[in-house]
Amino acid sequence: MRLLEAVKRPLEEAFEAAERANALALGPGLGRGEEARQLVRCLLEETDLPAVVDADGLFGFEPVEREPPTVLTPHSGELARLLEVETAWVDAHRLEAVHRALERFKCVVLLKGSDTIVAAPGARTLISAGTPRLATAGTGDVLTGIIGAFLSKGMEGQLATTTAARVHADAALAAPQARGLIASDVIAALPLVLERA
Repeated sequence: MRLLEAVKRPLEEAFEAAERANALALGPGLGRGEEARQLVRCLLEETDLPAVVDADGLFGFEPVEREPPTVLTPHSGELARLLEVETAWVDAHRLEAVHRALERFKCVVLLKGSDTIVAAPGARTLISAGTPRLATAGTGDVLTGIIGAFLSKGMEGQLATTTAARVHADAALAAPQARGLIASDVIAALPLVLERA
């Protein structure tokens, strides 16, 4: 896989970068150390930016009271860790697990899986992607980016999340079938899917 663009900055420059941003996408590639956990917490507490938290950003995540939209996008294992239960329990009780996360974190929660569940205060949505193709390394990071992009355009949290989940699933289905799906295939299919929307 060819890396087209990557921007890597020291963690201490995150607040400077946030001053120029319209939304935060926290977690992918961040690391799980104490410095990373503190950075996620401080950015959420000290900025008024909408945020999506995924991957390493969910490691050790604690509830944060904030006004701007906040979205968590765990898979079953990450949600199990957040709720302090077994992954098998989350897999067997997906709706209940999302409900518990919603009560605890009081923000939009998207539980990834073959059927994606999006929950927000007062509403739940089930998105049946119908493809195991998204169970591939990096595709969750793509979803985080799509949600972040929609949040940066001013979309409300639940709408940004459900729209992103649908676009993400459609892009996976629209990607070429010739070989196994990789994250960049989903990215490449996004313009076509967004054009149809």
